[in-house]
Amino acid sequence: MRLPPIGVSCRLCAAGLALGLTLALPVGAAAATPSAPTTAAPTPPATPRAAALGLLNTDPDEAIARLRAQQSDAVGDDALKAGIALLFAYQHTQRREDGLAQVAQLLDAPPPAPALEAVLLKQVLDSLFVLGDTTALPRIEPRVHALKGDAAVPALARAQLLHALAALQTRVPQLEQALAVFDEAMALFGESESMEHVGALSGRGGVLAMLGRFPAALDSLQRADEMTRALGSPGNPNTLRNLAGLYINVGDMEKAVAYAARAEAVQREHEPNATPRARHGVLSTLATAHIGAGDFELGQRWSREAIAYGEAHGLSVTSNQSNYATLLRDNGRHAEALAIYQRLRGSMQPTDSPELFGVLEKNIGETLVQLGQREDALPHLQAARTFYETADVRSRRLELFPVLIDNLEALGRSEEALQAMREYKALSDETISTESNTRIAELENAIELERKNKALAEAEAANALQRSENEALQAEQASARALNLALLAGLVALVAVLALLWRTARMRARSHRALAASAREIEAQRNALVELNAAIRKQNFEDALIGLGNRRLLQSQMESGAPARGLLVMADLDHFKRINDRHGHEVGDRALECFAEALRSVARHDDVLVRWGGEEFVWLCRGATLDQGPQLCERLRRALQHNPLQVAGGRVEITASLGFVPLPVWPGMDADWALALRIADHGVYCSKSAGRDRWTGFASGPDRPGDASQSPEALLSQGALKQLQAA
Repeated sequence: MRLPPIGVSCRLCAAGLALGLTLALPVGAAAATPSAPTTAAPTPPATPRAAALGLLNTDPDEAIARLRAQQSDAVGDDALKAGIALLFAYQHTQRREDGLAQVAQLLDAPPPAPALEAVLLKQVLDSLFVLGDTTALPRIEPRVHALKGDAAVPALARAQLLHALAALQTRVPQLEQALAVFDEAMALFGESESMEHVGALSGRGGVLAMLGRFPAALDSLQRADEMTRALGSPGNPNTLRNLAGLYINVGDMEKAVAYAARAEAVQREHEPNATPRARHGVLSTLATAHIGAGDFELGQRWSREAIAYGEAHGLSVTSNQSNYATLLRDNGRHAEALAIYQRLRGSMQPTDSPELFGVLEKNIGETLVQLGQREDALPHLQAARTFYETADVRSRRLELFPVLIDNLEALGRSEEALQAMREYKALSDETISTESNTRIAELENAIELERKNKALAEAEAANALQRSENEALQAEQASARALNLALLAGLVALVAVLALLWRTARMRARSHRALAASAREIEAQRNALVELNAAIRKQNFEDALIGLGNRRLLQSQMESGAPARGLLVMADLDHFKRINDRHGHEVGDRALECFAEALRSVARHDDVLVRWGGEEFVWLCRGATLDQGPQLCERLRRALQHNPLQVAGGRVEITASLGFVPLPVWPGMDADWALALRIADHGVYCSKSAGRDRWTGFASGPDRPGDASQSPEALLSQGALKQLQAA
């Protein structure tokens, strides 16, 4: 029913994570934002264009005036090249309206030869990304896709062009499309190592993070960092900053602080001329990491430094102040925190990110809850829900739902809480399914590779055997010919005959040894493959944290079509978020392990135990009857009561809300897994509504339903189901 909270990202926000361009967008520290490749000024040979571009940092007005004149006076490709340089100048000086007008003019011009077309489109995409406009994207996409396979354009230029396209697609946002385009760019980069490849890896990691696929995002960003160091650089501050943000998202604050501190040091020591926005972004991320780690002193120090730096350079410090307020709130200074949140909310502009609006609304709502003002908190939590849906950031939506549901339940608004719980479950299932399918695809690819390697090994072994047999046969034939010649000629003494016979026997023994060695090698390869397949199967069907089966295991049984008879029990840990918030995620993981151990202790030999998602579990009791449901649930409750979780300074009571239903639900019908899971899940909700730490069962009613796909509530009202509860 519920996934565990992912880090602390929903309550923290920071200057966004820039991948490639040194941009700091106002999004959460937890969500890396992909960007276009680093844009550099065109550097042709010493020409009037180059001379004009050289003035950009000292006399931008003069530089732009010269480029305008060059574009006006030139014709053909020369005019187009001057226009591209002028667009870069508008981008560099943040002249948005002039830049957008220049984009339209360049796109309206007849397309040039492929190589120049690639330069033109990349500059247009880079500029639109910086200027924050996506309206021309539908005009650009077909032209980019027409070039991506054109051999007249170098592969590196095509890869950079795809990177720029993917970056702008994230502005829409078209995240799945952007990920597909980044993957095409990766194929063009191949195994080459370059800073352009690093930028694309970082951008891909950003998209994966925005999609909530954090393990894959971390892998992409870590590859970018490794490649950067392999190229002789101490690191890229943007990549390091993004890694810090992702570790904030997954709750690993130790690594978040380490990467953020490294980003700050590398930038300070090796990039003294970093843009103010880039420097502010790194300071903000370091402050966020320390706040997430609960380090009040360092969190306060870096927050103040980020705020002072941002204000001195005319940058937004909304995220920094919001994080500082969170630091105050975490240290019990709720009223001070609320005042800052409310002041920030009043200063927000309509152009600010919906995600940042959502973070502030949630922080206000959560602080009001802590102050005991639940009614006042509700509209803010609901507003956060709307903003997160607009921004379509799954991780933030997943983190908001437990807070919203708990508040609705505390206010007695059960129907709204139930609806929110269903939306939460659907979103959780969708997220788990996406990550599971990705992992399964990776495992299947690994298995297929091993199969091919096995086939190759067997073929090589067979060839080796054949060669050994041929060599042995040739040796015997050669020996026989030598012996016949010796006998016929009568010139070979008995000693020579014996020597030849001894050599023949020796060669035969050598052949047998070679054959035996080949057989042993084949057997070893087969055993290794068996072990590999067993390990892959374990990884595919077992939860890595607690050792129970995972969602994929139960789904494979559901899809097998085998008859299912027994009892399906669903369990959801009570107040799991509270355990995480009070004691940290390490204790939260131990709570899951504690529950899993209790479940193992009461399960029967043939039962199937599955971690369904987050703190939700499924217990399939094969062959059990409905009458055994209460007894089995009570055994689990007692096991939890007798084995509380021991923590520093005391113990934590672990309880669960349970729901069960027979399989099949109605006698004489085939087992409907989806229906049974839905009814058992409703039983969990009923147990939570009744006070938690109890069970609710469902039995078939006197009337079979005409439509079994209806909600459990509808089936109950029609008499198709009847509810069982502990006295």
